Amino acid sequence: MYLYAAAVALVLAAPLLSQSTPKPGEPLVFEVASVKPGDPSSLYRRIVISPGGRLNAENVSLRKLVEEAYQLKPFQLSGGPRWMDSEVFSVTAKGDESANTERIRLMLQSLLAERFQLTFHRETREQTVSLLTVKDKAKLKIQPAKGPGRFGLNVRTSGRGAASNHIGFRNASMAQLADVLTREMGHMVEDQTNLTGEFDFEFEATRNEAEPNPFVVPIAPALSEVGLKLESRKGPVDFIVVDHAEKPSQN
Repeated sequence: MYLYAAAVALVLAAPLLSQSTPKPGEPLVFEVASVKPGDPSSLYRRIVISPGGRLNAENVSLRKLVEEAYQLKPFQLSGGPRWMDSEVFSVTAKGDESANTERIRLMLQSLLAERFQLTFHRETREQTVSLLTVKDKAKLKIQPAKGPGRFGLNVRTSGRGAASNHIGFRNASMAQLADVLTREMGHMVEDQTNLTGEFDFEFEATRNEAEPNPFVVPIAPALSEVGLKLESRKGPVDFIVVDHAEKPSQN
C-alpha cells in the first residue's frame, strides 16, 4: 500500500472546522500536558485520542496537530513558519475523564494557543467541491461489511503490464470514502449518498505511471462501475491561515 493511504488512520471524516459547544463549567484545558521534541527520523507518527480524556501524539508536526485540533484537511491549512512541517513533537495530555473526543480537541486548541502561541484567521474561498451520490441504487456493487472490523484501504497494481490500480475498501462508511477522496484529490468531497453503515467494495482505476497516487487520475469512471457518482461544482470552503506560531519550551 502507498504511504499516503496510511495517513487516513489519523483522522476520519468530520465536519469542517468543527467545534463543540462546552457546557457551563466544563474546563477547556488539559489537567496535565507535556510537549517535547519528537524524533524526525522515526516513521512512527500518530495522534491517538483515548477514553478518559487522554491525548497522545508521537513525532507529529505542528501542522498535523492543528489539523487534528480543528478537523482540517491538509489543503485547508496554510501560512505559518517553515518548521511547522519540518519539526516534530510528542504531546502527552490528560483532561477530565468524562471528556469526549470533541472536548479533547477543544483542549488541544487551547494547548496550541498556550504552548505554541498559535494565532490564525479564517477565510472562506470559492473552490471545487465534489458531490458523492448514488448513480443507480439498483446497480450498486457495494456489499454490507461481513462483520465488525477496522476500516481498511488496499491499493495494488493489476492488469496486463500493471495498467490499472485495484482499490479495495473494507468496513468503510460512505463518509470515510468521501474523506479518503477529499484527502487524496486535494479538494472537498461531500457524502450525499444517504447510505448508512459500513461496506466492502472494490474497483479498478486507470493507472498513470507518472502519478503513483490512483486518486489523482480521474476516479469518477471507476466509482461509476460500482454504482456511485462523483460530480464537481464550485462552492464555499473554509480555510485557516496561520498568522503566528512559536516553538514551545521543553517541559
